[in-house]
Amino acid sequence: MKGKGSIVKLSAAAVLVGLMAGCAHKGPAVTMDDVAKAQAAADAAMAAATKAQNSAAAAERTANAALNTAQDAKRAADACSERCGRITEKVMAK
Repeated sequence: MKGKGSIVKLSAAAVLVGLMAGCAHKGPAVTMDDVAKAQAAADAAMAAATKAQNSAAAAERTANAALNTAQDAKRAADACSERCGRITEKVMAK
């Protein structure tokens, strides 16, 4: 039990020192103007991030459309190559 009492006293002392240090701090005061500027900067950053996200989504859609077109072209070229191969085999067989 003696250790528990010491821990409680030490904790109380730590809280007291923390409170005193926080109250003694003489940092620059934050004004409502500072808060408004920070909020405006955050809003501008959020708008820019949303715009970037929309641009990225549009670029992804364009890339997917290009990929689909390329895959269609490859399938058409493969089919053409296969037909040409069959024709060549028929000609060579004659």
